[in-house]
Amino acid sequence: MKQTLKTIILIMPILMAIKTFGQHKNQVKMEQNNREQRTVTEQVAVIDKISIPQKAIAAYSEKSLFIRNTLRQQTGFVKYEIFQQTGDGGDLLVITVATWANRQRMDDAKIVIREAMQKAGINMPAFLEQHGITMERGIYQVVEE
Repeated sequence: MKQTLKTIILIMPILMAIKTFGQHKNQVKMEQNNREQRTVTEQVAVIDKISIPQKAIAAYSEKSLFIRNTLRQQTGFVKYEIFQQTGDGGDLLVITVATWANRQRMDDAKIVIREAMQKAGINMPAFLEQHGITMERGIYQVVEE
């Protein structure tokens, strides 16, 4: 009985290590399969997360429409998506995704948009601050599956 117990105690860690190694091997295989199915494209997306106080929604909507219309006219523009959620206090959380053919087209469009906003008298950083609007921006590569 003592010998059997010692054998079990010695074998258990080995069996557990083999099981863990097998799970890790399967996980690595799944990760490789996932990578093979995804393709990073030249397209880039500018993703903004914007928090708009209820009292500033109308003013923001007007400026946003101007910017969207200007974006859509730029070379290399692919698409524009808007997602929104109204908070309990009536504030608005908006996620926008502007997709561009590539980084260069996006950079070119930034210059044109900045100039168009200046001509229209829009100082976006000042406008956002004045109305208590916060914005987080990220630039991401588009991945296709």
